[in-house]
Amino acid sequence: METRWATVDGVTLELPADSTVNELRDALYKPDDAVLVAVTGDLVSVVHDEDRRLSELVAGCAETYYFRRQAGPARNDVLAAPELEDVLAASSDDREEAETTFQRPGIDH
Repeated sequence: METRWATVDGVTLELPADSTVNELRDALYKPDDAVLVAVTGDLVSVVHDEDRRLSELVAGCAETYYFRRQAGPARNDVLAAPELEDVLAASSDDREEAETTFQRPGIDH
């Protein structure tokens, strides 16, 4: 099984390259209602399709992941981003896409 190194909630771990959000959540004992927020360079991605392999998504290229609950604390500028709040507030039933991606806060082009 191919693996890669990534940081999850501040801890550097070796992760299976083809894992899903559900598999990561179970393996890392994260709450069932926590969404996966992935940081890839200047992009932030929130994964909605928790059964799709991360390797099929922008989130699969991330160096850093956070599991964030709806009412969870904003531990950094990514988790405090208004765009993230908007994504979390939207109904998951209205989504057709597997993930929502937006520009990382604090990055100017």
